[in-house]
Amino acid sequence: MCELINFMQLSPDEAEMILAWRNDKRVAKFMKTKFISRESHFKFLQNLKDGGDKRYFLVKDGGYVGVIDFTNITDESCEFGLYANPELKGVGKILMSAVLKYAFEILGVEELRACAYKGNAAALGLYEKFKLLPCGEDEEFLYLKITQNSYNTAKGNS
Repeated sequence: MCELINFMQLSPDEAEMILAWRNDKRVAKFMKTKFISRESHFKFLQNLKDGGDKRYFLVKDGGYVGVIDFTNITDESCEFGLYANPELKGVGKILMSAVLKYAFEILGVEELRACAYKGNAAALGLYEKFKLLPCGEDEEFLYLKITQNSYNTAKGNS
């Protein structure tokens, strides 16, 4: 079972590791902000408030697997993001399972949304496997969502 480490409880080494992952070219190419300075990373960590409308977690499953985040959290919905430890392959299923479980079973939202660059075939394939459906697009991004009912139905069939 994977463990979620809240960004507000990160050790200094974990915080540095996440910054290195986030700025790794294999991760950064699929981010809206391509580079994050050490100063802005640590300022961001300091400014995270417990609860609120955003939560960030380091995912551990044996070793450190990746990061998941939830933003714009309301009673009804939230958005999520994720990225894997760039040294690992094939951990998307672990990260996506953690996202769905947290959003629907802990936060209790009715709808979970994401966006991915249209050229990010790995993310789009992962989201499709987990039954996220397209709900919009623009020039750069495909927007996707899954509802609590779809999650419960898929979970019941697995």
